[in-house]
Amino acid sequence: MNNYLQLTNEIVMKLAPESSSFWYEHASEETLLAERHVEIGARARAQLVVIVDRDSDLINFQRDYSLGEESSLEIYYLFLGVKPQHWQLAHTIGKRASITSHSLFIGQGASNLRVVSDYNFTGQGSYGRVRVESMLFAESQLRYDANINVFPSAQQSDTRVDMRLRLDGPKTRGQVIPSLNIAANDVKAGHSASTFQLSKEDLFYLRSRGLSPVAVQRLLALALGRNFVRGLKNQDMADTILALITKSL
Repeated sequence: MNNYLQLTNEIVMKLAPESSSFWYEHASEETLLAERHVEIGARARAQLVVIVDRDSDLINFQRDYSLGEESSLEIYYLFLGVKPQHWQLAHTIGKRASITSHSLFIGQGASNLRVVSDYNFTGQGSYGRVRVESMLFAESQLRYDANINVFPSAQQSDTRVDMRLRLDGPKTRGQVIPSLNIAANDVKAGHSASTFQLSKEDLFYLRSRGLSPVAVQRLLALALGRNFVRGLKNQDMADTILALITKSL
């Protein structure tokens, strides 16, 4: 992708202070590492896209991100119908640093994903917005825990997590669980979570408009995908993500 640096076999990545970069990690058998550590230097700016759309012999994965003072990270996680995997994500946000995290999971077949994502706000004036969107088809399963942890040193921080789960079918199983763990007394923090299914009336209406069940799935998934890529600074990357979503359906 133009202007994006692909991460391959680098276990540790460091972004120099006061610099900026666009990275992406598209997991494959050759480049899907069990762990990776990313350090964002003070006052640096980064945008990172993580795409997981292929199965692997590995089951457990870990990603750690550390944000230095006044740095910012905008991160996009895309999970598309993979075999059982467990992802442990840790984000440490320093003084006056900010993180915006977008996650999208579209489950197909018997895919099964478990994610535990920790957002550790350790610095004064730190900022975070976390959004998780998911849609499950067939017999897919998801459990996604998003934990906002505000340390005593993170006074005047501003954090929020919002999670939505859509179930399409009686055999899908999912949970999205936001958690606020606040150890500072001068903060802003909020969370929401919702789970819903399309009603029979909604499905009847869509099918009465000439849409097959597969077409309905594609319509709903692409609507989520377009919303997911809205903030990307590179149109080629956005187009690639939408093409991968379409291919997965």
